[in-house]
Amino acid sequence: MAASDFIELPQPGREEALALLGIARLAIASRWDDRCRDELSHAIGAMPLANAVLACFVTLHEEGRLRGCIGCLEPQGPLREALPHFARLAAFGDPRFPPLEPPELGGVSISISLLGPLSPMEVEGRAELLASLRPGIDGLWLMGGGRRATFLPAVWRELPEPAAFLDHLLRKGGWPPGGWPEGLSVWRYRVREFAEEG
Repeated sequence: MAASDFIELPQPGREEALALLGIARLAIASRWDDRCRDELSHAIGAMPLANAVLACFVTLHEEGRLRGCIGCLEPQGPLREALPHFARLAAFGDPRFPPLEPPELGGVSISISLLGPLSPMEVEGRAELLASLRPGIDGLWLMGGGRRATFLPAVWRELPEPAAFLDHLLRKGGWPPGGWPEGLSVWRYRVREFAEEG
């Protein structure tokens, strides 16, 4: 997959990125605060990339630990709708975690990933896939036998070895690690990621 495959994926500038992160935070806070609902409506009206039809993920961390991550691998509408939707789901709808409580929000950091297109990987097995993966670059999506699982490229920071990255992803999807499930289909993708500082 060449870098040119991602030429259509926008790179928000610093001010645009801060605006998008602010919208994600307001979308979460608006669950409890009516003033945030008004601010959110205004911010969405001035939102950068508002009409861009992009797949995205919103990820929450608390004290360096994952606190929620929800998104889509293929676009599900304009970013002005998708970003607030997935921010709320990351905070309140990730089945791995209890819903976020108001006192927690100040200690949560938010990151957003804008996804490039999915690209199928025509690999014949585990060894070929491992040789083709680009640590730190590729997001990976596995699907087969009614199961599916994905890791964003950010996961490479915790699992820098391709074999460990793949095995944890297999385990996440309910497959046994170390093998190659029958009928497995594989896609990769790249992202533009930006996060709150601090």
